[in-house]
Amino acid sequence: MQKVSAAILISVLGFAPIVGKAQCEADTSIYLTDFMFTPNSVTISVGETIAFINAEGTHNVDGTSENNPVSFFLETTEGNIEGLCMGVVTFDTPGTYTFSSSVGVQPDLGMVGSITVDAVTLSDQLAEIQYGDGELAGLESWQSAFAMNTYFNPSATGGDFNGVDLNGAESYTLFVPTDAAVSDLMQLINLSQFDMLGFYDMVPALQYHIVPGVYLAEDLEDGLSLPTVEGQSVTISLAEQGALVDDANIILTDIMAFNGVIHIIDKILAPSGYPGATVLDVIMQSDQHTLLEQAIFNEGLDDDLRGQPILNDNEDAPGPFTVFAPTDDALINFAAENEFADVYELLASQFMDNIINQHIVQAVYESSAFYTGMSLQANNNESLNIAASAEEITVNGSMISQVDWFAYNGVVHSMDELIPFDIPVLEGTCGVWTVNMFSSESGNGDPWNGSMLDIYVDGVLIASESPNNVGIDSFSFPANANTVINAVYRGYSGSGSNAFEIEDENGFIIYASSGDGNSGAPKSIYGLRPCGESSSNCGPIKILFTDGAQDGWFGGGMSIYSNEDLVTTIPFYQVYYGFFEYAVMVNVTPGPLDFVVQDPFFEPQASGYAIFDEQGAILVDETNNNELAPNTFDLEICEGVTSDLHEGVSEFNGLSEASVYPNPSNGVVQLTGISTALNWQASLLKNDGSLVASFRGVGPSPIDFHGVAQGLYSLNVTTSEGTTRLFRIIQN
Repeated sequence: MQKVSAAILISVLGFAPIVGKAQCEADTSIYLTDFMFTPNSVTISVGETIAFINAEGTHNVDGTSENNPVSFFLETTEGNIEGLCMGVVTFDTPGTYTFSSSVGVQPDLGMVGSITVDAVTLSDQLAEIQYGDGELAGLESWQSAFAMNTYFNPSATGGDFNGVDLNGAESYTLFVPTDAAVSDLMQLINLSQFDMLGFYDMVPALQYHIVPGVYLAEDLEDGLSLPTVEGQSVTISLAEQGALVDDANIILTDIMAFNGVIHIIDKILAPSGYPGATVLDVIMQSDQHTLLEQAIFNEGLDDDLRGQPILNDNEDAPGPFTVFAPTDDALINFAAENEFADVYELLASQFMDNIINQHIVQAVYESSAFYTGMSLQANNNESLNIAASAEEITVNGSMISQVDWFAYNGVVHSMDELIPFDIPVLEGTCGVWTVNMFSSESGNGDPWNGSMLDIYVDGVLIASESPNNVGIDSFSFPANANTVINAVYRGYSGSGSNAFEIEDENGFIIYASSGDGNSGAPKSIYGLRPCGESSSNCGPIKILFTDGAQDGWFGGGMSIYSNEDLVTTIPFYQVYYGFFEYAVMVNVTPGPLDFVVQDPFFEPQASGYAIFDEQGAILVDETNNNELAPNTFDLEICEGVTSDLHEGVSEFNGLSEASVYPNPSNGVVQLTGISTALNWQASLLKNDGSLVASFRGVGPSPIDFHGVAQGLYSLNVTTSEGTTRLFRIIQN
């Protein structure tokens, strides 16, 4: 079937009065008597006929009202009792028609009538796909049908049809995507149904699915180019599986309507030049940026870079973004120049989050917006200085190689080299401390399920890290004298596989987290002091905060003093989520201590705390309060005995060089670095301190614990001289 225009439809299929007086056969008859049409209101279908029969008086049939879809007129006749056939009119265009006998004052005397010509339009068929119970119900394309009827249906738009009226006389071919295709697009551009329906380019996107004229399945030929209402053309191709429009398979054809035809397709059609998705998806779709993609997910930036602040103006979404995207080669070269073992060591390093954030700006800057002297602020608060000419654009001296990869929430510029970044030298007056983070499982690709470990020095956040891989991940930070270090585990749910430990500048473990509190999550440690100052401390003691209403501690906290000197502060404004119990560990100084409660933001309902000594004995219980818990003064915990995990480290004569490998283990580790005559015994402990197995040996020996479940364990090794060393072991 060839393309049929609206003009041809009107001229060829329009009204054709038939004046056959001998016979007046039609689908419906209307009789004319003095000052009356009988019936004066009828409803017919498209293509049906009406005979006008004059049974009395002198009348005409005047259907020339300018509001009629098409005009018609039957000449004046004088009727008789046998009925004079004035003519037969065929109605091929839907709509409402008014008519009268315009002879003299007959219209004023009420000789008027109306005809409703009903037809199944494209809009009707879309509504049937949405809500109907007929043969089109269950097509699973209701989302596209709803969108098209929303923007191109007069009853929905109040007359503004955005250039297309699916209830009108103009004929169209619609390519309607399935719900699965719509869902894929919603996921790709990170939008809900409601937000996508209000998308700022939804109308032209839908118009790209609409072709003027009628093209049935039999008319779709290989290579056929069909101009769309949007202005660009779609291309038909034929393959073994059937016909395609652009890259979408046509999976159901020839859903007919009076004014066109519908074909169902399995993909959304995308006009040329439209953004591909979010900036993250643009990066993921590039085979030049696989390492950057991995780094973004490692650093937990994937949700941010899928944010849609322009579209979701009712949500606090980050962005929009300009991403200066280093290629794989750029990251590989940077790793080599900075003496990393390989690029994956760079990706796992604690510097990577700062590097990535230096390449992200929260604003949209297309290449045309750049000019020499322009300064942008990166996500890591560093300044990015732009130099632009007709030949090149540079960022802090590094050249952009490919510009303007557009996305719905920003733009990506590719770079063959990193924006200059100086790897900082980590060195404190007390050397460098190292944090080891452990995880033995990962159900969703994130070893800690979104949890983080924050390092605060004198209350200032200096590092926020999470493991990138199952097993052990480490990061280091400078340790300075006369400072207080807090390691705060920040997670919404505990996991038995999450744990961390802290090594001092000598490589000895000064704190190992356990998971017997806070829903199984590792307990934070407060009050660590570098340069051996912790040897004059006692603890760690445990403080258990309780909050039956889950809001009483918000904004409050506790400060611990010794002789009016601040030992440490535990604030609930740095990290907070509702809890019933929240346990932390604290290194404190010997002698009388004061525990001073800071007022929270809200009036407390059931907040309290309890204090336990090193052996777990309860010293203070203020958990049964219906008001803010009181302060505690002059509590003496200990007299000055160190309780670090490497107690007596200076006496580590037999174990100072000891090590175990492999780690992670498959059931056997080798104890090495000790004298061949040294007698030792070892205990394998779970995170909750329960004993799993005991071992004895002499000198370097294997330690076999086959059959032990996967997870994180502590291996405590003690020599016959009484020195002790703790090792953390991952059992695979």
